[in-house]
Parts: sequence; structure tokens; C-alpha cells
Amino acid sequence: MKESRGFFPFRLAWLIPVAALVTIGLGVWGWLAAHKPIDDAFYRAIALFDINNEAYADNDEGLTDWRFRVGRWIGAGVVFSGVLALAALLRVHLASWLARWTKQQVVVAGGEPLATAAFEAARARRKSVLWLGAGDFSWVRLSAIALPWPPRDREGAVFDHARRADHLLIAEHDDAEALVLAKAARAASPSAELTVLISDMRLAEDAAATLDDPHTRMLSPGRVAARALNVAHPPFLIARERGQARIHALIVGFGQTGQAIARDLIVNCRTTYLALPRLTVIDPMAGALEGVLRVRAPELDECAEHRFVAGEISGRAVRPEPASIAGALADAGPLTAAYVCLADDPATLSAASMLQSLLRTLDIEAPPIFVRLRRSGAIGLGAKGYGREGASGLDALIPFGGLEAVLAASDFLADAPDAAARGFHEAYRAGLTPERRNDPANAAARPWETLAETYRQNNRDVAAHVPAKLASADIDPARWVGVAGLPRLLPGDVFAEDPALLDALAQLEHERWNAQRRMDGWRTAPEGGRDNARRRHPALKPWDQLSEELKGYDRVVVQQTDAACRGK
Repeated sequence: MKESRGFFPFRLAWLIPVAALVTIGLGVWGWLAAHKPIDDAFYRAIALFDINNEAYADNDEGLTDWRFRVGRWIGAGVVFSGVLALAALLRVHLASWLARWTKQQVVVAGGEPLATAAFEAARARRKSVLWLGAGDFSWVRLSAIALPWPPRDREGAVFDHARRADHLLIAEHDDAEALVLAKAARAASPSAELTVLISDMRLAEDAAATLDDPHTRMLSPGRVAARALNVAHPPFLIARERGQARIHALIVGFGQTGQAIARDLIVNCRTTYLALPRLTVIDPMAGALEGVLRVRAPELDECAEHRFVAGEISGRAVRPEPASIAGALADAGPLTAAYVCLADDPATLSAASMLQSLLRTLDIEAPPIFVRLRRSGAIGLGAKGYGREGASGLDALIPFGGLEAVLAASDFLADAPDAAARGFHEAYRAGLTPERRNDPANAAARPWETLAETYRQNNRDVAAHVPAKLASADIDPARWVGVAGLPRLLPGDVFAEDPALLDALAQLEHERWNAQRRMDGWRTAPEGGRDNARRRHPALKPWDQLSEELKGYDRVVVQQTDAACRGK
């Protein structure tokens, strides 16, 4: 936070009683030396807190004894500091009372650094904002108040302060605590737009499905960062520009962000002109992480080729030996992109720098290297700036996933978030007959505000794949790369109206659906053997094995994409 956190430093408040004891001690010492009784000495010592007290003004010792002179000024300082401390304490209580009983458009609950960035983002948008969980009290003005957590009952504090908010953001480090605070926020303000940041992306998905509330979104920062990165730098375009037959991604660090990148590459970056992607993962716990992934996605090998390497690339170690890493990379063909996603920024920068050196040593053509940095200011130091042609060293790295970028991509301040998914859903509803659109039994056709979470998520998934479909239809990338929301098709663009392209895109949509389902734990089932509880589905098979009826569903999705991107 840029402003001062209050006009009195509370951490120094303990000096006030110490200074008071020093003042009394000096007074007692001085008066005992002047042969005064002990009770009289204490009484006269207390008078030191009054700089103009007559007991000192009319007494020779009071004017000349150094103990009295020093004590009088320390005592005056104690009185002055005490007044300031009391005023500061009252200021905190006043700010807390005003925050509780006045309307704040945005309430942020959680610890630094994400909550700090959210607080500043709301202020930049000129919205009144309250931050619960700040490290220190700050009250710049009524429209921007930061309060520390109360000693007890954080849940009650969120409930009390969230009742009048339009936007709520929960950004707590502990996922379980975040869910508790989200429950309190939802109970306090049922119609506010609530965004909850959950580090574990699987937990975020399950919590959203369980809550099933149209005004609540459970988001994983890693997944938000991965999607924003691939919107700005589509790997399928990098592969095409490099003349590669498939995406080959190297992921260094397979925590939540690394897993989110892998999932987004597999599900949302499939095109008609590329084969199944290959992911090479280097992580000290690669074996254990592969086991977790295969439990969650039993048919993982149907989605992509994987190579998990137990090792490390950092300033401290390169393991296994470079020759083994070279072999793992060479087996899959040229690299399309590398992603470095470690626990903190210093480790990420060190690993990325070592990766650059390693690729040079191995004579491997360096791909774009994307680094997950919470603070991106450490790169872009040179005149060329990061990621630009001719850049070298740190400036050749491309940052993603910064706090501000994640918050912007989360749409937590939007009055109607999920704009792309909403646009796709409205295009779907517009294509229905009035009877089907208004049929209460047609759960998928309900308006967004009453739509079940499973259908809202389906719309988000389809919307996320729109850029890959546009690339497959050879639509000029300049019109859709980095575009927030749904890109726009022009009247002359060829898409769903061409029968051959419609079928190619429908097959691609089915492959995307297959990958999305398999990454969520679904497995193939025999005809008639669908089992939602066990996540078994008979349509999880290649396009050429589908019935014409099932192929028709995929064609409809492409036609709906066409309509949504034309604003119909």
C-alpha cells in the first residue's frame, strides 16, 4: 500500500509506559536526594507530567536538578504520545464503525499479496473498497479502508462488513478458511458478485459445483493465469509459425500452475492441424505427481503424450545429467514453448536463467520461455524489453501470472463476469424455438442467472476453445489473439456455413470434449453404459465411431460458436 498506515506507529506504543516509569523514577530519585519522604517524593514525581507545575517552578531544585529537567520533558512527551495513541485508537474504532454501517462497493477479505493487489485494483477503478485482513490499519479516506483481522471470529467480521457490497473477493491463503469466509460472505450478501480464489484448481471446481450459485465463482489463480497466458500467446500459433506437427511443451515445476498449464494445453489448445500434444515435465516429485494425475485422469494417455522426469533445473542443481534431459526432449521433437512455474519468483528466475544456459549447451533451439512471476518488474530491464526480437538474458523471458494480471483476468470487479460464456449461452438460447427456450424442463436453456453450475461451466469450456477453432478456420490471428471475451467474425469469414469446414470443426469440438471429460476423470463406457457417479460415458470415443445423431451435437456447438462470434 502506498499511503501511510496511520499517523501513530502502534508498534512503538510500548515505549509510552516505559517512558512514564523513567519519568517517575527520575522524580523519585531527585526528591529522595533532596531529603523528601518517600510518599512525598512519589507525589511530587507525578507532577513531572505537567511541565508548568508550580512544584517545580517555585523550587530551586526543580529548576536546576538535571533529573527534574530531564523528567519534565520526558513526562511531557509521555502525555503528548498518549494523546496521539488515544486518537489513533479512536480512529481505528471510528473507521471500523463507518466501514460496517456505510456502503462499500467492494469488500476484499484475505492476506497479502493478492488481497493487497485487489485493494489497489478497486481503488484504481475508483470504487469504494474495504479490505479485511490487512497487515496494518490504514484509512486514507472513507472510500478506501484497510482493517486487520479481529483477534477472533473472522467469519463474523466478513458477515458484518459484506452486507452492503456489490463485489466480494476472498483471497485467503488457506483454502479451507477461504471456503468458510465465502460461506459467510454469501450469507451476508446473496446477490453480490462473489469471487473466491482457491489455490487447488480441483477443489475450486468441486466447490463451485457443490455451491451451484450463479453469483459465486470459485477460481484457481493458476488456472486463470494459464488461460490468460494462452489467450495472449497461443501455443498452437507458435507451433504453426515454427512448422511443427504438434505442440511440445516443457514444464519446469508441476505445482498448481504447471498442472493448470498442462490442462489448458490439452483441452483448450487443440486444433485441426496439430497432432496430440507432448508434455515433458521436470519436477523433483515427478513420479508422485504423475501418479496423482493418472488417478484423476485414468485415460490421460488418450489426451496427450507425457514424459515425467524426476529432476531439477535451478541455480543449485541440474538433474538428471544434461544428457538425460537432452534425450527426453529429443524424443518428442522440437520444443514449442517452455513454462517455468516454481514456488516463488527468485526460484523461477534462477531456473529460467539456468534453462537458457542448458538449452544452449545442448544445442537445442530455444523456444519462447514463459515464467510465472507474481511481480514481473524484475525483467524487461534492457532497452528491447522482455520477449522482444533480439532480446537476451532475462529480457528474453516472457512473464505471466502477475498478481494484477490474474485479478484482471478474474473479472472480480465486473458487474457481469464470464462475458464470453454468457455470450455463447445467449447465442444458444437465441437459436432455440420459443417452446424449447421457455420449456421449464430444458435445464440447459434457462437464463444465465438461473442456470445450473454444470451448464455454466460447459459454456466457459466451449468459450475457452473459440480461439483454437478460429485458428483452425484460418481466421486472421490479429483479430482474436489476446481478445478478452468472444472475438468477432466478419461477414466474409468462412466458418460454420462451409460443410467441409463445419465437419472438421465439429470433429475438433468432439476431440476437445473428449479431452475435457477425460482430464476431469471420465472414462469410456459401452453403449448404454453411462454412469455419472462413476464418470463413465459411451461417447468418449473417436469421431468416426460416433452415430450421426451424436455428430449432430458437435455440429450444433460449432454453429452456436459461429452465431456467438457474429453477435447473433
